Amino acid sequence: MSKTLRFSIQMALATLISRILGLVRDMLFAKEFGASPEYDAYLVAVLLPFFLRKIFAEGALSSAFIPLYNKRALKGVEKGRQFANSILTVFIPILLVVVILSIYFMPAILSLVAPGLEPGVKGLAVFMGRLIFPFILFISLWAVYAGMLNSHDVFFTPALSPAIHNVFIIVGIALSPFFDPPILGPAIFFILGGAAQWLMVVFAAKGINFKFTPTIDKKDIQDFMPIFLTSFAALSVTQINSIVDTNVVSGLGAGSVSLLQYANRLFQLPLGVFAISVSTVALAQLSKNTPEEFKRNLAEGIERMALFVLPATIGLFLLRQDIIVLLFQRGEFSLYDSFMTSDILMGYLIGLPFYSLYSLLSRAEYAIKKPRIVFIASSLSVAVNIYLDITLSKTLGPLGIALATSFAGISGFVVLLIHLYATKRIRIKRTNTLEIFKCVSATVLMGLTIVLANSFLSYSAVNVMIKIVVATGVLFLSLIVLKQKDFMVIYRRLMKK
Repeated sequence: MSKTLRFSIQMALATLISRILGLVRDMLFAKEFGASPEYDAYLVAVLLPFFLRKIFAEGALSSAFIPLYNKRALKGVEKGRQFANSILTVFIPILLVVVILSIYFMPAILSLVAPGLEPGVKGLAVFMGRLIFPFILFISLWAVYAGMLNSHDVFFTPALSPAIHNVFIIVGIALSPFFDPPILGPAIFFILGGAAQWLMVVFAAKGINFKFTPTIDKKDIQDFMPIFLTSFAALSVTQINSIVDTNVVSGLGAGSVSLLQYANRLFQLPLGVFAISVSTVALAQLSKNTPEEFKRNLAEGIERMALFVLPATIGLFLLRQDIIVLLFQRGEFSLYDSFMTSDILMGYLIGLPFYSLYSLLSRAEYAIKKPRIVFIASSLSVAVNIYLDITLSKTLGPLGIALATSFAGISGFVVLLIHLYATKRIRIKRTNTLEIFKCVSATVLMGLTIVLANSFLSYSAVNVMIKIVVATGVLFLSLIVLKQKDFMVIYRRLMKK
């Protein structure tokens, strides 16, 4: 089994644990709060920390840090440690200033993000936003430590650490009746969970003998900042989509923010478990590769996206109504909410394969230090999203916003693909094409099985599980019969054990 496949599987398993806990968290949110103004306020409050997490911590900081850390670590472990210390020394004060300013200006910030909220809901969102915002400090420090661990081929622990965050939020939801208003329970435990997530990777870093020592090397900062700032600009543009989505949906009526979020959570499940896992491992490996190894590993990454993401997309698309009812429809979450969430999820899933490939190709661009191309792709994506958000939401409501997101992802993917082909960084051989075709064929057979099962089995929890088990069995059997390369490696390894 190749290193990239082994590390991708490790990270996918750890991420799956975290995402399952995330589903449990969202099931409890649906039961306790449904699609309510109170939950709308919570989602708006966590939006800005999540926005900065994606562009600052998990995005620009990781994308700039990992290739440069690898370059120095290849010359000597101590040079890598010195680089990490320099980055932490510079960014901790910057992050503290960002947190203080954001807390002070929170009312103005949320007025821009979600102007359609009613005054009472907005006041609650501002209070929780101030409470939650220090999360960005913890998650940014987490990103540096996770990047170091990834560079040393440690992927499982950093990928598992978000599970701790979800556990804390679940505890907060369980304790919510003891708070007034109840939504303060998960808000308080949100920030506590962020601190615990960071501490988990701090302890893991002891395994690579890293201990933070404040120091600044001017050369490290001079090399890091141009790449970081370009990456930050590119990812800021991309994440504007989530701000625009929330801005538009906040004016579509009470509960609309919540419904969009429930659908987005399910969309993010395969994206996080499979696409981000493959892409994160790819960045750590591609940044160490020779040009020929780069082409081979990128092509294999595309194969793995087909293996993992295509079945997840089709399965979730065909079973979306059943899964939403099974997971969410209880307590305050009604049948109407289920139908609305199902429609929105359909819009998101159209773009899932393209967002997965965008994630991989953007990491490839960062590995070759071409963040400006990602910025161009991101800019086009945002322009498409803003235009379609405004036009489609008028007739399709929240579904239009989900469709706009999908088409935005498609446009960004096309730009990256064209650039990597034009610069001869992608080389899809006949063997790669054959493996991808095997994945498509197995997915089609699985999809036909689900369509047939849907026509014979009415909804019940047992029948949903039967459909999932049978469809998964057909998929696995098809991949074995077709002898899909990566799946057979996994299958043989499991049979040996």
